[in-house]
Amino acid sequence: MQLLAFAAPAILQSLFSQLFKSLDDGLFVSRYVGEHALASISLLGPANAVIMGFSNLFAIGASTLSAQKMGEGKQEEAQRIFTRVVLIAAVVGFLIALVMNVFCDPILLFLGADETLIENSRTYVRIVLSVTPFNLMGFAFGSYYSTTGHPEMGLVCSVTNGVLNILLDVVLIAVLRLGVLGSSLSTAIGEMAVFFIGFFFFIRKKNEIHFTDPKGEFIDTAVRSAKSGFSQFINSVSIGATSLVTNRTLLSLAGADGVAANAIIGELRIILTAGFFGYATCVGPVIAYNYGNRNPRRLKRILTNNLKIWFFGTIVITIIGEILRVPMLSLFFHEGYSQNVYDMAYQGLTIEFISSMFTAGCVLIMRMFVALGNPKVASILTTLRNFVFRLAMLVLLPLIFGTTGVWLAFPAAELISFILGAVLVYLNRDNYGYGKSGMAYMMQPRPGDYIPYSEEN
Repeated sequence: MQLLAFAAPAILQSLFSQLFKSLDDGLFVSRYVGEHALASISLLGPANAVIMGFSNLFAIGASTLSAQKMGEGKQEEAQRIFTRVVLIAAVVGFLIALVMNVFCDPILLFLGADETLIENSRTYVRIVLSVTPFNLMGFAFGSYYSTTGHPEMGLVCSVTNGVLNILLDVVLIAVLRLGVLGSSLSTAIGEMAVFFIGFFFFIRKKNEIHFTDPKGEFIDTAVRSAKSGFSQFINSVSIGATSLVTNRTLLSLAGADGVAANAIIGELRIILTAGFFGYATCVGPVIAYNYGNRNPRRLKRILTNNLKIWFFGTIVITIIGEILRVPMLSLFFHEGYSQNVYDMAYQGLTIEFISSMFTAGCVLIMRMFVALGNPKVASILTTLRNFVFRLAMLVLLPLIFGTTGVWLAFPAAELISFILGAVLVYLNRDNYGYGKSGMAYMMQPRPGDYIPYSEEN
């Protein structure tokens, strides 16, 4: 299948990226420093989610706009959008880093850090979040590799970042015993490496997308990009909100052990679904290109292939997760591990693996609507999925089932969200031509549209 072959580098990129990140922030800290050190890093999850939200707000939206412009034959404008969004990412990243450092302790206290956790959390903020400008620009580069037709570059960045992280972790954590300081340094250096790889790639004029004169309306580009990426922004911010509620709930029910167990569950859950995030990121510009090109027949084939990849892929992932959960868990625990943390992680992982099919489905549906120039539908689904369904389940189920209710909340919310997403896909079937009728009301050619090939193609 051509689409899957094209997306393979992005899938591997996302998978390796999350795998290496888990080895860095999860495995090494848990095994060589301790579960409470892992909890101190995990408390920054809401802040990291908000930062990722700003990455999505501009980068994913801008790459979608550029892909649509390329489909319309407006190559130069696609390059200008790219250049503007990288500069916007640098400014936003600088402001985030400034706020996090100036208000470090108040933010950490709000996130739930106490005297046993705040020192390690502070170290992470001072080092990792200080390179946020480079992190956001690197993310912008990553969202454009598929748009340029070079998704393999994302894989290069991911592997470089991961290998560098692990090598530095071995030296700084396992050998020199620098603990969270060592983990923070390795993470920051890895993110800087990703930025420089992207920078030197996009300064080359031979690439379809490269740096150029950004003249034009920065505010207009930011607004249009934000509209396209708003659903992804809401998704990340709401993940931060649910992470905050989850951490505070677990602190009240099980203390720092509960936060540590949840961190391990989250790392393994994301590893198993990371490939679908990479696939969605890669296939989004392809959908956007064919939408901008007004080609409903090809678009229908792409969306049909999405359905097949989602269905069979998630079945395989769920089976692998359930079979390998014990050996995967054992990687995160040292010889004198806390049995309480292990028991909670085992129970939660067994429950949450069931939700991988629904999570992947929601991601693909939201990315599809963004690429089709309909971010409103994606935003509605994202807002309900994260702010309403997840928070409602996190408040309700722990009252009934205690700590087990925390592990049940995520699968329950994902199931409800997936059902809603499937309904929205069905209701829009005749707008984009993937229904049986073949109608595509939102894709009728407009005066002046660039159409490089006949409808039969």
